[in-house]
Amino acid sequence: MRISFDFEGTGLGVERQTKDSLALAERLGWDVDEVYRDNNISASGKKPRPEYLRLVAALEAGKHNALICYDLDRLTRSPVEVEHIIELAERRGIALATVGGNVDLATPEGRLHVRIKASVARHEIEQTSKRIRRMMLDRAEKGLPHGAPGYGYRRVDGRDVLEPAEAAVVRDIAERLLAGESVNMVTKALNARDIPSPYGREWSRVTTRHVVLRERNAGLRRHQGRIIGKGEWEPIYDEDTYRLHALLDDPARKVTTGSAHRYLLTGIAKCGKCGAGVRVILGPRRRNDKTEKRKAYVCGKCHGISRNVESVDRLIIKLVTRRLAMPDAKAIFTPEPDLLLVTEANRLRSKLEFVAGQFAKDEISGDQLTHITGMVRPKLQAIEAQLRPATVDLSDLATPDIAKRWKDIPLERQRAVVDFLLDITLLPRGKDAPRRFDPESVKVEWKRGQPWR
Repeated sequence: MRISFDFEGTGLGVERQTKDSLALAERLGWDVDEVYRDNNISASGKKPRPEYLRLVAALEAGKHNALICYDLDRLTRSPVEVEHIIELAERRGIALATVGGNVDLATPEGRLHVRIKASVARHEIEQTSKRIRRMMLDRAEKGLPHGAPGYGYRRVDGRDVLEPAEAAVVRDIAERLLAGESVNMVTKALNARDIPSPYGREWSRVTTRHVVLRERNAGLRRHQGRIIGKGEWEPIYDEDTYRLHALLDDPARKVTTGSAHRYLLTGIAKCGKCGAGVRVILGPRRRNDKTEKRKAYVCGKCHGISRNVESVDRLIIKLVTRRLAMPDAKAIFTPEPDLLLVTEANRLRSKLEFVAGQFAKDEISGDQLTHITGMVRPKLQAIEAQLRPATVDLSDLATPDIAKRWKDIPLERQRAVVDFLLDITLLPRGKDAPRRFDPESVKVEWKRGQPWR
């Protein structure tokens, strides 16, 4: 017994089939060993049917010698499965009966009848699928919603309207992420405020990302994995805010799944000996006849460098705040593209396309393609990084009083602007180097916004 859609969830469809099939078994004088029911499952073959699979296994094992189904399309709509049933019936001598009439699988006519019925059923499935796909595309092109309304909305008379309290939460998440806070920090803040998640429990990083990144929030309609236009509902935030996707999906973004960073340069500054990111360790030191804890940036991989955290941070903060206080600082975050860089990027892209075409025509080998791509792509990525504007909005930090305000800026935003502007390497010191801090041991290169000298 099978029915594709049990809209009421009552199972009455398969019960009716069962009643008629049991009556047929009684008329035929067949003893019923077992009844197999697949309720609310299609026979199109896209999803497994547990009871059908159990039935086939039982027939294979010789448990039954006859099979009754309400109609052949209740058993299967797949020509492949039909051939399996026919082969199984021939091999095991299984009789087949339907409420609409018996089918003799021992004769060519009976097998032909079953095959035709399965082909017609498959055709009906394909035609129905085609109509549904066209209907779904039509709804998408009209901007009509699909699926559950989701967090921030509720459905009224078939249309999605804003749920004000939830929409405010989504806007708050977006604003904080664009201001430079991490997903982890935002998630902790939501839980600290006892705001229930869409599932009625605490927020997780995954839930926070999922809620804030939905294209529906920006009033955009997605269909089959791509955005095809605007939706017929009020957006929670504007399309410009939807650039959160670029921010959170940026491969260059530093992501931590544990505690938030507690220091300015961990994971940003690199070891000058092996290139690994630095971390902070605490150790004792003597000062004015007192022992106190010393914080040092060290390389956790090769242990080749160690620098006092306060001294390095002081140097970097001085460089950054001086640059942000300059009159042209805001332009760093919304720069005019460098035409020379744009031209070079286009040239490198053309080169990659050209060698890909050569490979497709068998003019070069796979090894040659890999070698050329390995040389060209890093150059292109470096140029694209220079052309990429700040995804996080940091322009409000570009003010003359930034040095005074710096200590009040959240650490996540401090780190974001440092990482956006500078490439920092802590160089190893020689054996005869003085113990006091040497600014020359910190190599600083400007990624963008380099001040004129």
